[in-house]
Amino acid sequence: MIAPRDLPDEFIHWNRRWGSPFGRDVPRWLTPWLPRQGRLESRWRGPFAYQPNSTTRRFEFPWTYGEIAARGQSLDVVEIGGGLSGMQFVLAGEGHRVINVDPGVAADGRGWKLDVDAHARLCRYFGAPVDLRSTTISGAGLADASVDVLLCISAIEHFAPAEVEEVAEQMRRVLRPGGIAVLTIDLFLDLCPFTREASNHYGRNLDVRSFLAAGGLELRSGEPAELLGFDEFSSEKVLADLSRFAIGESYPALSQCLVAGLLENESSASD
Repeated sequence: MIAPRDLPDEFIHWNRRWGSPFGRDVPRWLTPWLPRQGRLESRWRGPFAYQPNSTTRRFEFPWTYGEIAARGQSLDVVEIGGGLSGMQFVLAGEGHRVINVDPGVAADGRGWKLDVDAHARLCRYFGAPVDLRSTTISGAGLADASVDVLLCISAIEHFAPAEVEEVAEQMRRVLRPGGIAVLTIDLFLDLCPFTREASNHYGRNLDVRSFLAAGGLELRSGEPAELLGFDEFSSEKVLADLSRFAIGESYPALSQCLVAGLLENESSASD
């Protein structure tokens, strides 16, 4: 599905609890009691204060959290391209075993700066022992069938085509039978199929159906009519329904949200 403009009440409450998606401002009256960049300030601002976010994350973050929470506790979670984003710290702080696989500026596509020292400090400040592996997924040392949840929040569309293929190949290898991929994928309104342009400064629109097929995955939750590449998808219908959707305020993009799992034959091959 495409993230809607209007949030459910529980999403509003979740965002308020965690300071999502931009972190909390520190009131002027409180500044003298919060050492700059220290534990107290970080805990006040919350885990989502340390990486720039799109406004569509108001839906993506609580939706992602809910999909993972429904799977149970003490899960093995791998986030792809997590950077300093807050979800990894929330999940690790609640007892999940979280690995953040992010090559940072070493990525072939549109890489981003990843401050390893800052990541380590945030892990300490939030009591969230995330295992950061500064490499691509094939070099991260993930064992076969070892992952309950593979998470990627609006990152895959920024990757170079070869990196997208690498992620798809590795997903089928590392997911356990019964494991899921929880994905949000930006849909840029200034690119094909809405215009003739194939790419922009941020990346390109991903054929979601082809990506899942390459990863040996099938759609478990999501609306095919709102996921690029599915037969039911219509760019004209999406444009006609724009008033229903959350549109990024900093850049004209929607957010496609879906959950996928291994195809039955892929799952059997992993047993």
